[in-house]
Amino acid sequence: MKILVIQGHPDSKSFTHANAMNYVEAAKSAGHEVSLIDLASEDFDPVLAYGYRQHMADETLPNRYQKMIQEADELAVFYPVWWAGEPAILKGFFDRTFMPGFAFKYESPTKIKKLLKGKTAKLFITSHGPAWFTKSCFGTSIYRMKHLVLGFVGIKVKKVLVMGDMNNQKDTLARREAFMKKCEEQV
Repeated sequence: MKILVIQGHPDSKSFTHANAMNYVEAAKSAGHEVSLIDLASEDFDPVLAYGYRQHMADETLPNRYQKMIQEADELAVFYPVWWAGEPAILKGFFDRTFMPGFAFKYESPTKIKKLLKGKTAKLFITSHGPAWFTKSCFGTSIYRMKHLVLGFVGIKVKKVLVMGDMNNQKDTLARREAFMKKCEEQV
């Protein structure tokens, strides 16, 4: 399987980043073809300055990301939930990469063609809030990512794992290692 790992935490020293890199190694060890977009190390401008009215001056990275998405069978997206959503760098990644004509197409004002059908995704999320809240209807980030971002373009989310209470006293090294192992087992 061709897996594209999208590491959406802007800090390369974060737990989310370490978890994504561990997943990359586990997927390679399992014999999968793995590509990586590490938004912590890319020189990526996440601002979609003109909306869909005009393209940005430099589309080099979004074009490369689109090619990587086209070649992948499955996306593994790693990110923290901040203020009920993904970090700005990851939001900007979707803004600039899931463009009309690549990810979706308006066939009429009320009909949208999903251009990334057949692909699947897994979400690996961390949160300072409790995992149950992040997964609930009140923690709308999962619903939004699953249905209104990935689902909108035809990508089916197969698995969502959430590690909550990241700033709790119970957030021990053993707990983090157990979550990494659980994520690794999803390869």
